Amino acid sequence: MVPPKPNSVRVLVVDDSYFMRKMIQDMLADSDGSIMVLDTAQNGLEAVEKTKKLKPDVITLDVEMPQMNGLEALEKIMSERPTPVIMLSSHTGEGTDTTIRALELGAVDCLAKPAGRALEKMKEIQAELIEKIKTASTIRPRQRISVGPEPKLPVLPEKKGVPPRIEGPSRADKPATFVVAIASSTGGPRALNELFSHLQRNPSVAYVIVQHISIGFTKALARRLGEVSCLSISQAEDQETLLGGHAYLAPGGAHLVLEGSLGRYRMAFNDSPPRLGVKPSADIMMASVAGIAAKNCVGVVLTGMGRDGTEGLKAIRAAGGRTFAQDAESCVVYGMPKSVVDAGLADRQLTLPKMAEEINALLASIRG
Repeated sequence: MVPPKPNSVRVLVVDDSYFMRKMIQDMLADSDGSIMVLDTAQNGLEAVEKTKKLKPDVITLDVEMPQMNGLEALEKIMSERPTPVIMLSSHTGEGTDTTIRALELGAVDCLAKPAGRALEKMKEIQAELIEKIKTASTIRPRQRISVGPEPKLPVLPEKKGVPPRIEGPSRADKPATFVVAIASSTGGPRALNELFSHLQRNPSVAYVIVQHISIGFTKALARRLGEVSCLSISQAEDQETLLGGHAYLAPGGAHLVLEGSLGRYRMAFNDSPPRLGVKPSADIMMASVAGIAAKNCVGVVLTGMGRDGTEGLKAIRAAGGRTFAQDAESCVVYGMPKSVVDAGLADRQLTLPKMAEEINALLASIRG
């Protein structure tokens, strides 16, 4: 074990399993000394009390726990002492849906526990967990007075001509002729939730999204977004045709690119190395959108650390497409949008509701 450094990130580990608490504690102790485990907690009640008492820099939080579960504990923590939280949960079943809900409510990141609890399985996520904790320690979440109930499907005015959300493709769906490319990272699930709850469905427009998130959570994120949106939202599939009125999330671990020609767009995956440390890369996705769709596209960069999406927006702008960046105040991490703004590549920098309004207005005249 490496002794902690004077300015080590102080972590509270929360899990109902003694084995898991000990395993995470040992993994973090084997870091370069930049992380120190302050204490552990075995349920949400303990987590809330120890957060107030110990004031950790970062919390790793399990989802399913007795007495008070992860969501309930997160609500208390974010209202009483906002602290960066990383959710650690199963990447199957209800665990993924609950984790995505936690990200919407204020958790800054998530990581899937490997199937099984053997030492070698947990070691597979050690480097990623350490990196996520270091990143989370730089974030200062805002206090929330009330997290509120789960989001509900918005009631959209009939006079705007917005059809109800459709589950999956139908025979009436036609290939998209216009593409909106979106990049998001830390804080992205909440930002995407707010953006898509305001976007209107257009039968000629498809959305392609790169959200930096651990492998295994993309389908759950798509389901959650589909609950608040009038669009049909799913995880992208290799060689799938882009349909109007649909949105597609790139799965973790593969770069997503567009191929084909105007009105015949299809998605493809490639296994090239990570770019700027991420895979999928928004830069790669957006560059392919610009190359295929030309002026028939819009680029959007939302909250996140780093500068993924900057080169992508540069390509979209050069092709004649419009570009948008999220405003600093509403970002969990004002990194990716700031890179875009500093490079002079954003046509507009907007709050999420205003951004949706501008996109809706821009796309209103687009028809097949």
